[in-house]
Amino acid sequence: MQNIHSIAIVGASSSPHKVGHMIFKNLLTQGFPGDVYAVNTKGEEILGKKSYATIAEIPKAVDMAVIVTPAPTVPGILEECIAKDVQTVIIISAGFSETHTEEGKRLEEQLCSKLKAHDSTMRVIGPNCLGILIPRLGLNASFAKDLPKPGSIALISQSGAMAVALIDQSISLDIGYASIWSIGNKTFLDECDYLAMCEADPNTTVIGLYLEQINDGRKFMEAARRIGKTKPVVLLKSGVSEAGKKAAASHTGALAGSSAAIDAACAQAGIHRAATAEEFLMLLQILSTQPALRTRNVAIITNAGGPGILASDAAEAAGLHLPPLQSSIGDRLKSSLPSSASIGNPIDVIGDALSDRYVAALDAVGDDPGIDGVVVLLTPQVMTPVREVALAITDFHKRFPLMPVTVSFMGGASVEDGKTILRAGGIPSLENPEDAVRAMAALLPAKASATRSKERIASRRQKQAHAILDGKSGLLSEDDAGRLLRLYQLSVPAGRVADTAEEAVQFADSIGYPVIAKISAPQILHKTDVGGVKGNLQNADDVRTAFEVIRTNVAASRTSVLHSPPSETSAKAEPCAILIQQHLPPGNEFIVGGLQDPAFGPMVMVGLGGIYTELFRDTTFRIAPMDEHEAYRMLTELKSWKLLLGMRGKARSDIDALARAIVAVSQMLHECPQITELDCNPVLVSDEGISVLDAKVVVQP
Repeated sequence: MQNIHSIAIVGASSSPHKVGHMIFKNLLTQGFPGDVYAVNTKGEEILGKKSYATIAEIPKAVDMAVIVTPAPTVPGILEECIAKDVQTVIIISAGFSETHTEEGKRLEEQLCSKLKAHDSTMRVIGPNCLGILIPRLGLNASFAKDLPKPGSIALISQSGAMAVALIDQSISLDIGYASIWSIGNKTFLDECDYLAMCEADPNTTVIGLYLEQINDGRKFMEAARRIGKTKPVVLLKSGVSEAGKKAAASHTGALAGSSAAIDAACAQAGIHRAATAEEFLMLLQILSTQPALRTRNVAIITNAGGPGILASDAAEAAGLHLPPLQSSIGDRLKSSLPSSASIGNPIDVIGDALSDRYVAALDAVGDDPGIDGVVVLLTPQVMTPVREVALAITDFHKRFPLMPVTVSFMGGASVEDGKTILRAGGIPSLENPEDAVRAMAALLPAKASATRSKERIASRRQKQAHAILDGKSGLLSEDDAGRLLRLYQLSVPAGRVADTAEEAVQFADSIGYPVIAKISAPQILHKTDVGGVKGNLQNADDVRTAFEVIRTNVAASRTSVLHSPPSETSAKAEPCAILIQQHLPPGNEFIVGGLQDPAFGPMVMVGLGGIYTELFRDTTFRIAPMDEHEAYRMLTELKSWKLLLGMRGKARSDIDALARAIVAVSQMLHECPQITELDCNPVLVSDEGISVLDAKVVVQP
């Protein structure tokens, strides 16, 4: 976008209320130095400029065309732009696939066929978009009211309205942009293409994306992982995946959705994910103004105890460390502060502090080699010189340019002058101490996965797995699920499915007591809900009794738990088989599962298992396939991680075995895309290894 010398507005209008008029006026009045042409079939004069009936009539070359005409006319105009050798076309017009009509889809297909037929390299943005803005070029090829100030942030937004709102909000925050891209329907270029353009732009240092859907999750992850090494990527994602709503056959499906997939993708690709529009702007602001935080060691400076405590709590939650100052530097600081002040970390210069105490504390932090970032808090006491403290912070930022500074000047009108000074010095002031600490934590480089599994398909194992799955649909039987798990070296207790009580006793005798009995019916998703599990059976009489009790329980609840059409009533009446399985001693129960996400493909979940899975929702997701390093990262994110380490005298669990199980499930889902959902729950984890006590595998041919 560096060489734009001429722009044509196709659909320019003399009516001030028309979009074509607004865009034409923006380009004429907001600093674009090149030629701007109006194209209007009426040939009327617009804003004192001659207009042309077609783009072909323009006597000079046209670098960019902005189309603002009714949708049915756009395919023909696009063909005219190809003939004119226009390099970039922005289609503002709506009325295409976003209408969800056959006519809209047909028109969009026509646009694609025009480019394909001419083998054109033209860059086409949209349709159904706001346009683009490049402040440093004075280029506002959009119907946004004003250009924001130039800066180093690139904003890519799937929603034009969201882009306008973010631009408007950015003015008060003094945020500057290198470029703003409203990408609309993404018919020709997707989010990865725009990421690549921003990567190539030397004026861009941070990239922010607002996306409603992601076309190719794997491609997006790879692009963000590569680009994020040099330019931080921030994502604000809206929309809820239909997969999460439809997936009711497993715990994994009930807990997943687009949010889980996005969290997993961000964790693995090193993307900063924002939960709200406010957090999105905060991250863009901080990442574009502050250097990276080299280590987790930071200092907090405050003039009030309460905010200092809040910041300390937030630092612990964010994984930041608050080391004490080195003794020599602490002694130096002590001589500059009153005896009632605290030279620990946080450094409390107390409520009557003037700017000199802040200067002394900042200098001490800057000189301490063990501190790599500083969070400065201020509450406006009657004697607090807000402006002078703000100037002291900006001066410190100039003298220590490699040390990130985040600030919270708490209050309203009393601190506005100070905030203005800070913004002018390139230091945003956040609303509260917690935000200032979270902003500091965001400056830690968002690291992509250190290693990734080699995505080579184990062809022999895959063929064996497909042989088990071929012709299957719905929930696999226990026998088939067991064969599949053993193929991927997942430990499963010895067990066999019995059709009669005497067969069950025979199997129990061969397995060895104690045993556990479970209903074996593909239609029954949750065995315990129907009284379909009896454990710790010590002898043949226990097995016979359990066999009959389970069948009685299932028969009583059959109508509510068997998921089959009314026409299959006769099939429901058939007696259910019973799985007789080795009974293992108690241990920690976890769940390892997975599903196929429409955008990102196979996803893996691990979390607290057993009957508590959906109650506590202590789970985390990743995109498959993955390696043991990533599996360990998943486990450490769980609240139940401490269970694995051993609590109250219990031995440390075999974490290595659980990590290997997560990797095995990821490989299975990657190699067998016909598996739509998978639950290994519970996975019994002891100090001697793991065992999958129950597994649900849902297959779609």
